[in-house]
Amino acid sequence: MRQRKVKNLEEKYAKYEEFLVYHPEACKGNWQERVRKAGCTGLYLEVGCGKGKFISEMAERHPENFYIAVEGNRSVLLRAMEKIREKGLTNVVFVPDFIVDLTDWFRDEEVDGIYLNFSDPLPKNYSAKKRLTHRSKLVQYERILKDDGIVTFKTDNTGLFEFTIQEILANDMKIHELTRDLHHCEYNEDNIMTEYEAKFSTLGENIKRVKFGRREGRKKMADTSFAAYNGRTVPKEDKIFGISGRAKAAIAAKGKENVINATIGALLDDEGKLIVLSSVDEAVKSLTPAEYAEYAPIAGTPAFKEAIVKAALGDYQPKGYVGVVASPGGTGSLRNAIANYSCPGDKFLTHDWHWTTYKNIAMEMGRDEETFDMFDAEGNFNLEDFEYKVNKLLRIQDRLVIIINTPANNPTGYSLSDEDWDGVIRVLNSTDPAKKVALVADVAYIDFAGDEKEVRSFLPKLEELNSNILPMLAYSASKTFTFYGCRCAATICLAKTEEVRDEFVRVLSFSARASWSNCPRGPQEVIAKIYNDPELLAKVDEERAGFRNMLLSRGHAFEEEAAKVGLKMVPFRGGFFCSVPCEDPDAVSKKLEEADVFVVPFTKGVRVSIASISEAKCRKLPKLILEALEN
Repeated sequence: MRQRKVKNLEEKYAKYEEFLVYHPEACKGNWQERVRKAGCTGLYLEVGCGKGKFISEMAERHPENFYIAVEGNRSVLLRAMEKIREKGLTNVVFVPDFIVDLTDWFRDEEVDGIYLNFSDPLPKNYSAKKRLTHRSKLVQYERILKDDGIVTFKTDNTGLFEFTIQEILANDMKIHELTRDLHHCEYNEDNIMTEYEAKFSTLGENIKRVKFGRREGRKKMADTSFAAYNGRTVPKEDKIFGISGRAKAAIAAKGKENVINATIGALLDDEGKLIVLSSVDEAVKSLTPAEYAEYAPIAGTPAFKEAIVKAALGDYQPKGYVGVVASPGGTGSLRNAIANYSCPGDKFLTHDWHWTTYKNIAMEMGRDEETFDMFDAEGNFNLEDFEYKVNKLLRIQDRLVIIINTPANNPTGYSLSDEDWDGVIRVLNSTDPAKKVALVADVAYIDFAGDEKEVRSFLPKLEELNSNILPMLAYSASKTFTFYGCRCAATICLAKTEEVRDEFVRVLSFSARASWSNCPRGPQEVIAKIYNDPELLAKVDEERAGFRNMLLSRGHAFEEEAAKVGLKMVPFRGGFFCSVPCEDPDAVSKKLEEADVFVVPFTKGVRVSIASISEAKCRKLPKLILEALEN
């Protein structure tokens, strides 16, 4: 309801002169004097304080802070001042006005925090610039906030909230905390409800809240950068390719026999040459110009989609509905899954030992990362922490994308057992059925993880998932068929209904069209040829099995030597990589470089590519890593 105009307002305002600031522009740069006189240290601002329930409780709870409450509706503001007087508070003042530009009232970096509670959504498009979370306003907030200052925004309006998230990212600010259901998550512990909030939450409306502030280094970049960073942190170089470049330079200078380059995520022979299956090479060379030069359909050629399902699923015949959309490598599959099954500002969930590009993929689209501890104290899959993080995120989000890289995890070589999968499915089936979860199994290394049937034993278990869980596979044909540069992969969903399958194909195709349009036709034709020729397929399988055994021998050689010298490593079961946990991976990596040994530092340890070094070097490396750790 519209607040009735109070009679004799000027007369009543005269009783509250000690609380009122009629000319805030005169205080610009001098607010700290008021803060000190009140015996406070922090300076906080609420824009649109309404009847003052929030600001009065905030000031009472935090007497160490000084609060400025702004409200243009003077009849409403009178109620707020009455609350402050009733509580006997002296750490609040009021500005009876509407804000045009906060930089007229505050100097740069003068304010510790800003509260925007249930601002007018102004739903018409032509009113967007007037919204308190429009980017033109965010620029003002960023200027007057201190480096570590926080803006806290609450609303019940979904449209305004999603608009705000996009504006925060467009202004390259950092999201510190986000929830789309404040009253049912742990963030509610510090929440003070406004009158409006109390009313609408009782009606079943979800309250959304986001806390955001200046990104580290943002002020300096704003003066020098032409690029729009949109909330991303972009490094000067890719860490893996940077280290690999230094390794190649060392090889050129000192000879490959004197350098161990364990950085490359591609299969090399003992001489360091790229391995390409000769059977695949035969199929590539048989392509006609029309087969490799013509555009492919966005979702992939029909023959490719049929073949890639066989390649990914093996002998498993799903009971539900299978959807397939081609992508340029596994990276594209993961990108499309996150883009279509999460919302801007959401976090996706993965294990702490993971390919670092996961976070970059999410960050590129305004999402973030949450991790669970992959291993418990005994070195087993940490189902307990997985369950905790799933439930934590589903309390603050309506949707959740989970990425589990197995079998042959990058960077550890670990594979979830069938019992691990039973636990994952049990956890997910216990979640709120109103929440939507996309479970993405990143199976990039599945065909180099072990016996082809055994490593796919988890697939039938995915049918046990409830209808609010959509299982997907990110399958990389680039690795399976050893033509990495051809960038060939697919995202595969195992849906329970035809409608969910069709939606999957539609939305991922839309994203593909907007990102890379369509994928190269040549590798799709190659895979289709292989699966249409039983003799050629048998040759491919036989060749791959030989190289898989070579990989496993290298991994077990590294394991054996690590055990001999007392080097702790993460459990290895197959694939391209092994990992060694350590407290300062970057320092260990740099120390090893001094001995012409090149490994990749991850968050919790260093990764060794057994795919790119000989078995002899795999046996030599554990002792060198241990020496680097000891030094």
